[in-house]
Amino acid sequence: MERKFYDLNISFDKNFVQRAKKLGLSGICLVANSKENIEDYLEKIKEIKKNETNIDIITGILIDEKADKILKIAKNVRRKVELVLVAGGNYEINRIACSSDYIDILCHPDKGRQDPGIDHICCREAREHDTIIELNFRELLTATGMEKIRELNKMKEIIRLCNKTKAKFIVNSGAKNIFELRGGRELCSLSFCLGASLYDSLLANSEIAEKLILKNREKLNKKIAGVENGR
Repeated sequence: MERKFYDLNISFDKNFVQRAKKLGLSGICLVANSKENIEDYLEKIKEIKKNETNIDIITGILIDEKADKILKIAKNVRRKVELVLVAGGNYEINRIACSSDYIDILCHPDKGRQDPGIDHICCREAREHDTIIELNFRELLTATGMEKIRELNKMKEIIRLCNKTKAKFIVNSGAKNIFELRGGRELCSLSFCLGASLYDSLLANSEIAEKLILKNREKLNKKIAGVENGR
């Protein structure tokens, strides 16, 4: 059976869709920033979906705010989109994202740091709250010289921690232009090279991603049905 591969962190741009299809991706999350108008974003996604039947377009909001604002925003957007992501890098923010039931993915926890940005405590909380920890391919792609080696070492430590604590992880492209997009097996190969088993690497960007999306869609549909029925 052919696997379905997903990239759950791509900047919102309709031009990414055709490129993603050529790369063989089954689904992509075109992410908007929480500071943008969410209703306008959802309308644009609807327009894109009207013309696309061969790829799953997923709605998602990336929360890039100070730690004290994250949970309030996450609770609000949770009712509107299929995925809630948090821009990591600050340890306090990383910890909040890992320990919240409102957040699906902690993005690039190591961004701008000399360490991975998470520890075994974060990973255990991520496992308990079903938060996925992201390895962001763009962080590696845009690094130069010794920075690239440091990025690889930080990502390797993230994989080690996830392996040890059984926390879920995913490799997303984090693409901001079409040339930064990668196919599903390319994304999986990064986590495999950094210490994850081949099975876990494939599972992360396929079945785990798909189950997360289906679970959240089911919750959203129930909420919408509840509103329509006056409950």
